[in-house]
Amino acid sequence: MGTIRAGAPLSRPHPRSSAPSAPWQWRIEQRSLVILLPGVHQILSWAPLRGGLVRASSIVNHQIAPGDRLATEHPRSYLQRLVRRLGLDSGAVAMMTGVDMRKAAYAAARRGDLMAGAWCTAGCSNALRIGDPATAAEIRFGTINLALAINQPLSPCAMAEALAMATEARVAAVLEAGISSTRTQRPASGTGTDCIAVASPLRGPAHAYCGKHTVLGELIGKAVMRSCRIALRRCNP
Repeated sequence: MGTIRAGAPLSRPHPRSSAPSAPWQWRIEQRSLVILLPGVHQILSWAPLRGGLVRASSIVNHQIAPGDRLATEHPRSYLQRLVRRLGLDSGAVAMMTGVDMRKAAYAAARRGDLMAGAWCTAGCSNALRIGDPATAAEIRFGTINLALAINQPLSPCAMAEALAMATEARVAAVLEAGISSTRTQRPASGTGTDCIAVASPLRGPAHAYCGKHTVLGELIGKAVMRSCRIALRRCNP
């Protein structure tokens, strides 16, 4: 079975993950979790800055200040300036949240040379269940942001499937935590503003698929569920 490694709260810079052989690095800087990937990766997300399928070498999860209208009304330009202040290249993928970055959680799962690492921040005050009545006119803070890194290349199909596996793992963790929708009081499946980013290297033989029957799917599920569980325990409802 793949082993799971969970890090302590990310309250100070981490020169390297808790798994010595993990290729990625991360640090906390200026209310931002900065994940540094080993070279340019393909990243699939719906992040406010450089969402979609792009190439980048870093992922940023940034905590915005309460009432920061510039961040909420102009997220792209806000995050572009943030990325420059952090000294990252303009190709960084960035998302934002109201969650204190000191409550971020990391977990990894590996088997042999294959490894998945997941970082999660969780705020639950905006918890909703899929299919709840639309609330666009009354969006509240509370976001579960997730970054997932794989240490081996994925095909385009596997990138899409990895995003689905990460989403399913997040839903399972939210259901396990017993969180209710703020709209209907039914079991929540996430929040109204969740974001997920999946990264994998560009070069080398690519995994064609990563569903639940595969080792990679197992590792993604374990890493994401573990990081989400830790972050949800630190969540303020």
